[in-house]
Amino acid sequence: MYQYRCACCNQVLSSADKSCPNCGSHYIRSPFGFWFFCIITCLVMAVGVMAGKLYFKQNQDAVTPKKVITDLMQSGKN
Repeated sequence: MYQYRCACCNQVLSSADKSCPNCGSHYIRSPFGFWFFCIITCLVMAVGVMAGKLYFKQNQDAVTPKKVITDLMQSGKN
């Protein structure tokens, strides 16, 4: 199901092989590299979204309009 492959000649290898019997290359590609990349990327994105939510929630006071003296003076007329 999962196949290790030589990075040089793309020959299928077993997980116990340390070098390729065809070309002698020591660079063996793992079938799990792409999945590790996807999992780490998803975790980083989740942490980034949560940090963004917390940042905007804490800085929401800066976005809301402040009452100024003219607003207070106009509310006294009503």
